[in-house]
Amino acid sequence: MLSSSRFYADTRATWGYEPSFDGALIAWWGSKRGARAVFVGEFSSGKLNIIATFKGDLFHFGWRQYANLLVLTEKDRLWEVDPRRPRIRTDVTPRGFQTWQVIVEPGHAEDSQSIISYDRNPAVADLYTTGADGRGKRLVEQNNGATESWLLNEAQVPCVRVELAASGIRRYLHRSDADTPWQEMAALEPDDTMVIWRTGRSGNAFEALSNRQRDKIALVSLDPVTGKETVLVEDGNVDVSDVLRFTPTEPADVAVIRDGYPRYQALSERGTIFTGLVLDRDGHADIQISGSSKDGSLLTVAISYDERPYQHYLLNLADKSKTLLSAPAEKLRFFLATTKPVYFTARDGEQIPALLTLPSVAPAPVPTIVMAHGGPARHDSWGYNVEKSFLASRGYGILSVNYRGSTGFGKRYQSLGYRQFGRKMQDDIADAGRWLLAQGIAAEGKLAVAGESNGGFMAALAMASDDRLFSAAIIDHAILDLPYQMQNNPVGWGLFLGQVIRYFGNPDDPGDLTQMQEFSPLHNVEKLLGSFLLTSGMEDPVVGYQQTQAFEKALRKAGLDVTALYFHREGHGYAGWQTKLVRAREIELFLSRKLGGKAKKIDPLALLSKHWIQGRFVNGQ
Repeated sequence: MLSSSRFYADTRATWGYEPSFDGALIAWWGSKRGARAVFVGEFSSGKLNIIATFKGDLFHFGWRQYANLLVLTEKDRLWEVDPRRPRIRTDVTPRGFQTWQVIVEPGHAEDSQSIISYDRNPAVADLYTTGADGRGKRLVEQNNGATESWLLNEAQVPCVRVELAASGIRRYLHRSDADTPWQEMAALEPDDTMVIWRTGRSGNAFEALSNRQRDKIALVSLDPVTGKETVLVEDGNVDVSDVLRFTPTEPADVAVIRDGYPRYQALSERGTIFTGLVLDRDGHADIQISGSSKDGSLLTVAISYDERPYQHYLLNLADKSKTLLSAPAEKLRFFLATTKPVYFTARDGEQIPALLTLPSVAPAPVPTIVMAHGGPARHDSWGYNVEKSFLASRGYGILSVNYRGSTGFGKRYQSLGYRQFGRKMQDDIADAGRWLLAQGIAAEGKLAVAGESNGGFMAALAMASDDRLFSAAIIDHAILDLPYQMQNNPVGWGLFLGQVIRYFGNPDDPGDLTQMQEFSPLHNVEKLLGSFLLTSGMEDPVVGYQQTQAFEKALRKAGLDVTALYFHREGHGYAGWQTKLVRAREIELFLSRKLGGKAKKIDPLALLSKHWIQGRFVNGQ
């Protein structure tokens, strides 16, 4: 049995490969002496040789679009560096800002870059430009209090603006150039979706993922004058979930449809070459593009074949070649678990989509975990998942439930979850557990439930079942006091709170607030049974760790079995490998005690990690 550190702390693991603008160099993430680092290499004699390594408190890197210069984000600073002269760094942090985010990179050294900032008003962003060196701050558009986003043409002039009206209608405004007035090209109802991008340099031709006047999201071309949509790709069962574009100013090359297993539909000659290269074997594949050259002819991709760990490749669409950059460790690569899409019928007859992962060598029934994704406006998709693979290696089955309210299955299915927290949405989690028992996949007393954020909210409520369906719950950085959360959502969500309110109600309405409290885990501790593993990041800007602390205290007061972990310097979701490893080891031991799965007797690196992150990790009391 592989240790948890082989899944979460493989020092040989590499990821996030990106070619430079001309493809001469490639940068990627990896580890050096236990710390995350950025490596840069070039091909010589068919081998990728490292020419530079960058360490520090780095959390992002990217290439300039006009030279082989790397841009590194370290804490709140931006540094430009030539990998061939790695000791010389130039500070290109945007000047004159407290908060900033680069949304459009400069196309040439003399070009400007576009930046949004929340300095003036924490609830809405303003649009600025600076030079590539971070100097020359200039306000382009001050937010009128209703602008959600802008789309820019090649000259970095806004050509599309999205505005939220008081009624909840979203207005998509277009102009052909900076001297023309804004004209409305589309108006969307609150439940509609439109993700738009330009397909030409001028900003007068567009494609979008849209479900305007239809249930499912389709890939469409959009006429900016008439607002008319022409459907390019659609599916009768699910949304078109994504498109792959190899060059930002050209139409989509591949449409992605995730109806259970992912499907990739080529839309261009390059898309046909791409799908031929990546789908070159039997079975199913999950494909992620991590980078591309400026002309789109060179792509770095991560591919999981048949749910194995990702392998990283360089694709050359010009000569139709595929070069392996890195593969997972042999033992990980040959560990087998199987995930398949399934449906089960909820108590009201609704068909609920889910993903069932089973260990390949364990006979049924197996101890099983029902997982609820966060959001709730999200969904779980088929593909390699390190947590599921880790749990399956310990003999557990996992049923990941796309409960009603999830995205990806059309507007009707998503709307079924509105105001159904603690009710029908919660019933889907219980019905998932009962389906596992009825199918003989799981056994009585051997079911757990898990989730993060809103999924943790649902996992906590699942422990109130009168029939003790679930014996244990794993609850990560969760909403546990819904009234408090809805009254204290992040300020930056100001223009995007409409969907949150559709799910949970209006915190300014006393009746809605009462219902939130009625179904909040913190206010229902007396109904809960079983054992709990709680985790939280102590720098979580979305759901403060205080909710977890209050829940832990209430559970202990009620005499329930609780393990609680709090991680310093971690937010809403965990970034540090030491944090992930400590959490995984605690889950392994917790589930072994509660459900009887396997656990390594000793995991030295996991134990050592607790000491490495002293000051970042706190056991609950």
